[in-house]
Amino acid sequence: MNCSEYLVDFLVKKEITDVFGYAGGYIAPFMDALHGRKEINVHVCYNEQGCSFAANGYARTSGKLGVYFTTSGPGAVNALGGLADAWFDGIPVMGICGNVPTNEIKGFSGIRQNGFQEMDIVSMARHITKYSVTPGDAEEFPEIISRAYNMAMLGRKGGVLIDFPYNIQKTRIACR
Repeated sequence: MNCSEYLVDFLVKKEITDVFGYAGGYIAPFMDALHGRKEINVHVCYNEQGCSFAANGYARTSGKLGVYFTTSGPGAVNALGGLADAWFDGIPVMGICGNVPTNEIKGFSGIRQNGFQEMDIVSMARHITKYSVTPGDAEEFPEIISRAYNMAMLGRKGGVLIDFPYNIQKTRIACR
C-alpha cells in the first residue's frame, strides 16, 4: 500500500463519503488512489477555491471532516480562502495539496524555487490552520494523518493542511 492509498483508506474508515478536488499533475497519485473506490464520491470542482469551500460546506452540513485536494503551487494557494473560513468559523476541513518530490524542495537555499511550481504552502497556511505539514518521510505519514484528523476534529475545530510531496504519495508503507 502506498501513502495515497493509505490516506484514502483512512478517510473511508472515518466515514468520509465525499471529497472535492481539482486535478493537477502533482496530486495524480492521490487521485489514482481515489479512483474506483465506491465508498467515496469525488466531486470535481471548477477551481481550487470552489473545492475548499465545497469541503467546508460538506463539513458544516454533515458534521464530518470536509476534505479537498489540489495540485501544487498556485493551485494550493487558490484554496486558502476555504481554509481561512474553516479557521475563523471552527469548521473541520482537511486540505491535501500535491507538491514536488522531496528532493526538489528548495529548503532554505535562498533560491526562489527548485521544482516546477514549488511553493512553501505550509508557511502560507500556518496562521490559518490548526496544523500544516509537509511529510518528509513516508514512514511518518500514518502518524501525520492521524494527528491532522485529530487536530481538525478535536476541541475548537478548524482546518488542517497536508502538503503531499509527489514521491511520498507513491511510496509504499507497511499497513497498520
